[in-house]
Amino acid sequence: MIERAITWALRSGVRKGVAGGSGPWLVIAVVAGVMKLARRPPRNAHPVRLTIRPGEQYIVRVEEPSR
Repeated sequence: MIERAITWALRSGVRKGVAGGSGPWLVIAVVAGVMKLARRPPRNAHPVRLTIRPGEQYIVRVEEPSR
C-alpha cells in the first residue's frame, strides 16, 4: 500500500511539477523518488547459502565493520 502511494506521488509530482511547472509538486516528486530508491534492496546483496554435512559445525559471528 505504501509502495502504491509513493508511486502515485512520484508520477503526479513529475506530471504536475516538471511538466506543469508547479514547485511544490516538484518537491513531492523528488521526495517520492528518494523514498523509492531508499526502499529498493541493495544490488550487491547475495543470499547466503551454507551446506552443513553431518558432523560439521558453523559458527556465525557478527562484528562491527572496521573504520
